[in-house]
Amino acid sequence: MPRLKRKGSSTTFSVSVSVAAQRRLKAAAKRSYGGNVSALIEAIALEADRQEALDRLLRDCPPIDDGAYKAFLDEMAEAPKRGRRPAA
Repeated sequence: MPRLKRKGSSTTFSVSVSVAAQRRLKAAAKRSYGGNVSALIEAIALEADRQEALDRLLRDCPPIDDGAYKAFLDEMAEAPKRGRRPAA
């Protein structure tokens, strides 16, 4: 597999993990990023940002009332299904 190029500037830092964690990280990088542990770490950081945004949304947004929730479910039930057309 060709070596993945980084986009933009990068920095190097040291991380201490257990031997077992290092093996898991290397295995995950091999499965999904061609062995590039740096790409795996970048993906972990992106996922942490997504999780933080979800936590903020759940914490700060007002709860939805029952009427609005039912209207949402009704609208979703009416949404056209996408997919394959039946054979003629």
